[in-house]
Amino acid sequence: MGLVLLLGACGSKEEAKETGGEASDKEPTVETIEEGKFTFGFSGLYKPFNFEDIDGNLTGFEVELGEALAKEMGLEPNPVATQDFGALIEEVNSGRLDAIMGSMTITEERSEAIDFSDPYYRSGGVVYVHESNNDIKSTDDLKGKTVGVIASSTHEESALKFITEDTLATYNSDIIALQDLAAGKGRLDAAIVDKFVGHLQIEDGMKIKPVGDRLNNEEIGAGVKKGNQQLVDEINRALAAVVENGTYDKISEKWFGENILE
Repeated sequence: MGLVLLLGACGSKEEAKETGGEASDKEPTVETIEEGKFTFGFSGLYKPFNFEDIDGNLTGFEVELGEALAKEMGLEPNPVATQDFGALIEEVNSGRLDAIMGSMTITEERSEAIDFSDPYYRSGGVVYVHESNNDIKSTDDLKGKTVGVIASSTHEESALKFITEDTLATYNSDIIALQDLAAGKGRLDAAIVDKFVGHLQIEDGMKIKPVGDRLNNEEIGAGVKKGNQQLVDEINRALAAVVENGTYDKISEKWFGENILE
């Protein structure tokens, strides 16, 4: 997933929402922007990785993993939903977040702006079409079709290998793109989204289906302010610890039924 430019119909950036967590019983191992807290951010629009439940509470794989990392670092977790994925790099570099934990793919271009931890999951984009669509059987059939993607994302880069910009539709949420696709009213012919996101929507009854295999293999890591090697090292240490003690497996199995780091 990549940097997001909000689609006009989706409105402007909303006020960030936060939830606190229980403090760790360990001593803090690293300095953070707010003493004793690990403030990590995401859009909050990316179910099942980070989103609001029906009660308005932040939840998802990355929320729970961030809480586990905070505990391992002796910090209180402080997850923040910005409602705008495109602002996350600016938020971390300006000191409003300690880390991005919002399904940001590690790329060479982004590594010029921020530093990344070791990967905490691996995935990739998949082409989805309406379940009744039998015309699109491979990426070769996407030429001239309208394809929905997250703006400025790695999925957008993938789409532009098969279509031109004039048939590209950009969104700030994969879920909204898939909803337009499933509506079957001609808004989209296809969408390229993360395989785990698309699979969950199918399980929830959305009328879409995948076409072919993953288009790429992506590694997702925590993004921190450029030059903050101490925090990168501590996140890597904490990640290795939760993998070793089985916490990562439990969180991943809960949300996906498998270990998504392997």
